[in-house]
Amino acid sequence: MGEKLVRQLEQRRFTFSFASVLALLSVAFSVVFSVLGFSDVLSQYKGGWADKVLYMIMIDRFNDGEPSNNNQGKGEYDPRDGAKYSGGDLKGIIDKIDYIKGLGVDGIWITPPVANQWWDPWVSYGGYHGYWARDFKKVDEHFGTLEDYKALAEKLHENGMKLIQDIVVNHVGNYFRFRNNVFELNTGSIPTSAPTQYPFNLNNYNDPSQRERAIYHWTPDITNYSDPYQKLYYQMSGLDDLNTENPEVVEALKDSYAYWIKEIGVDGFRVDTAMYVQKSFFDEFFKGNNGMFSLKPDFIAFGETWLSSKPYENTSDLEIASYFEHGFNSMLDFTLMEDIRRVIKGGQPTDFLAYRLTTRNEILKRGLLVTFIDNHDMERFGKGVTPNITMQALGLLLTLPGMPVIYYGTEQYFEETRASMFNGGWGSFGKSHFNPDSDMYKFIKNAIEFRKSHPATRYGEVEILLSEKRGSGLLIYTLKCEEEELMVVLNTANDSRITNFKTKYEPGTTLEPIYNAVGGFGTPVVVRTDGYITLRVPPRTFTVFGISQEKSEVYTPTTTVGIDLKDGDTIKALREVVGTTTGKTVYVYIDRKAENEIKIEPKEGKFTFTIDPFKLDPGEHVLLVRAVGRNVRDTVYTSEIRFAVELEKRLLAEAKDPLGDDIGPNGTYVYPTDATFKRQMDIVEAKVESIGSTLVISIKPRDLTKSWGPPNGFDHVTYQIFIDDPNRKGTGVLPLQNYEFDNWDWDWEVFATGWSSAIYTSQSATKDKFGTQIGSPEVFVEDEWVKIIIKGEWLGNPSSFAGWTIYITSWDYDGIENKFRPLQQEPKAYIMGGGNPTDPLIMDDVWLEIEGE
Repeated sequence: MGEKLVRQLEQRRFTFSFASVLALLSVAFSVVFSVLGFSDVLSQYKGGWADKVLYMIMIDRFNDGEPSNNNQGKGEYDPRDGAKYSGGDLKGIIDKIDYIKGLGVDGIWITPPVANQWWDPWVSYGGYHGYWARDFKKVDEHFGTLEDYKALAEKLHENGMKLIQDIVVNHVGNYFRFRNNVFELNTGSIPTSAPTQYPFNLNNYNDPSQRERAIYHWTPDITNYSDPYQKLYYQMSGLDDLNTENPEVVEALKDSYAYWIKEIGVDGFRVDTAMYVQKSFFDEFFKGNNGMFSLKPDFIAFGETWLSSKPYENTSDLEIASYFEHGFNSMLDFTLMEDIRRVIKGGQPTDFLAYRLTTRNEILKRGLLVTFIDNHDMERFGKGVTPNITMQALGLLLTLPGMPVIYYGTEQYFEETRASMFNGGWGSFGKSHFNPDSDMYKFIKNAIEFRKSHPATRYGEVEILLSEKRGSGLLIYTLKCEEEELMVVLNTANDSRITNFKTKYEPGTTLEPIYNAVGGFGTPVVVRTDGYITLRVPPRTFTVFGISQEKSEVYTPTTTVGIDLKDGDTIKALREVVGTTTGKTVYVYIDRKAENEIKIEPKEGKFTFTIDPFKLDPGEHVLLVRAVGRNVRDTVYTSEIRFAVELEKRLLAEAKDPLGDDIGPNGTYVYPTDATFKRQMDIVEAKVESIGSTLVISIKPRDLTKSWGPPNGFDHVTYQIFIDDPNRKGTGVLPLQNYEFDNWDWDWEVFATGWSSAIYTSQSATKDKFGTQIGSPEVFVEDEWVKIIIKGEWLGNPSSFAGWTIYITSWDYDGIENKFRPLQQEPKAYIMGGGNPTDPLIMDDVWLEIEGE
């Protein structure tokens, strides 16, 4: 790229480092002001954006209102192909305003309607989604006309609804690249080989005058998304990175997006890929001379900063919040989304979510957070889970402060990320999905109505009362604002839970169930002596309680009960617990599991029971004892007692795998051509260990990369791990991998990537879909090994693993399309080569066979 370019890059690196220091100082000062209470931003949105719920629409996949604009004659339209245009347009949205409004939402957020690159031959994919601009001031021909867009805005405003337009300031389409330091233009790009809008059409590095204008960063593709310099100045996924330090570019972008505010009357922007642009740009873009906020009162702007968070870490929360000091008045809440998925869908500890909700209390003092459980760039929350789990997540989302967003199709049980709502579009299966009588549509409508009638769901501060540190189960918290206080009880487990915990409420305080999102309570709960509440919570329920002004009479039982297990005790072997009681019957609960109660008839006021740590997972556990006296009313409980299980790790099996055999079953497979692919799918070694009933599976890949910044520490490989208990009957089908065993079956499948994980049972598994998800294993990298923790409770807490077999396969997963990477004869940027689409999607594999323990 030449010495001059190298000097420019080094100069920018210094500038960025100085800017980073300033940004950190800004975050530090803003946190101090927040803690001191100098800013309560959320209160500024009362009666406004904090009261609203949005509905996100991908234009091309929502509804086709004008079929004549579907096919522009360039081979870019094919509703049978998910990579091409399907036919949705602006008029189609207008035609469904009543359907959208009937859901109870207050506005829509649409993907970019601007003129796009229709087809990129370098990656064999189309710009139907709207994020590959060729002209920021023109409506794409597939979506309609400027008049159509004006009509949509007018229709929404007539109905008291808002219009949020998705915008991109980081990049245009993929019109050029540097390959082996040689500049190339994408001459096969459809419909044009360069943007058509000035000055963005000045994209030829080989022209000295265009190079000098520096409309773009003349840089290669990002190869390491963990590198902050590459993230800001290189090309993201090949998309041409705009030089947003260049005043000419800044003014052109301001002019382009001011156009939509002036001409259409859009009410806000969602800013795509905000974290790939210098923060100083947004100061000028939003609040500089003729900035966006100067054009319309009550304008909202929320940015996409897809930053992953690990449990109990708030670094990403603070970084997202730092954008409030750089023009944005709202931000997408990615960290909450991740923990909702971890906890409600994945069965991980509810304490993760408790931490995130507490962290949000302070972040919301700095700006409004836009909440969601899924969107167009990730696997739908509802994929692989029963509807009640999705309802539980939506119930949580719609009763928390922030501005919730419902992704289109959620109300119709969609599992495919970008499927079409209209019957002619891709993924619709020839069926129209605009059904206001669906149970999910009605559920969302009712939840929104509840939200709008209870201010604590919009402005309340969260205070955690109870959470689980070891897995799925209870999360109990209050929401309190000036107007009201609510108590929320959530059970993420698939079984009933019982708890006895102390609250701040006076004895006799009555809590009335006022909203059961999924199952829940039918009768009030009364606070007992000393402020204790006992709850028996049905599985997978979500209930909101109101605090009654009237007090109830409190009965004081005469029964007594006590045991010799103390808070903080550690159990490493079989432990006999001794107790005393005046009651007639005693019930023991471990980990609040109501359905696994141990019933004991005391003798002469004494009773015993044994805790077997080998049937429990390592870590903290909770024990509760209930004693019933002369009648049910005369019942008492111990306080919850926490004890720890510590067990030694045992090696069950290990295997080495030949180097370089990541070539598929027939020895012909090759990796995609994108530079970020190394030899990540080559399994070098694997082993399985046990800690009690928990399994730890470790896999060592040949190349461990994290080019895209995955939170679990590795990318460009996904492991499908099949576990067989010889005493169970499973299936031989490997879901979505084009393979089936004739003489071997599996009972559980673990799916592990650098971004997410899941464990499925073989129940309902087919060649086209995973089985039933029962949780999300913890996945992390340690000493160059990928480690996966599989809790014993998911496996039925076995006392022995003798005779079990584990089969591990490697491939790669497309996170945007949410499917295994396709296989064809010729490899492409993100497509495997050397095989046919129907061949097994297995790059490498290894077996682990557990003998006697």
